Amino acid sequence: MIKSDVPRDKAHRETLHARYKDLAFVERDFRDMKTARLEVRPVYVRKRDRTRGHVFVVMLALLLKRYMERLLHASMEKTDLQ
Repeated sequence: MIKSDVPRDKAHRETLHARYKDLAFVERDFRDMKTARLEVRPVYVRKRDRTRGHVFVVMLALLLKRYMERLLHASMEKTDLQ
């Protein structure tokens, strides 16, 4: 059961369920950002601009990772392996 504050006339059950399942991707992305894959951990820099730059690069890497996963998934659907 999924409880939501979205009115019934604004979203269907299927839409709410799909958005709930999307949370798994968000959680995976945060885990990837914190681990050795992308390393958005405390950075020992003294200047705010450098910290912001580091986080920007990590977020850009995350976007590229997602894009590459989508391309790979799309190419796998086109093969005769299934």
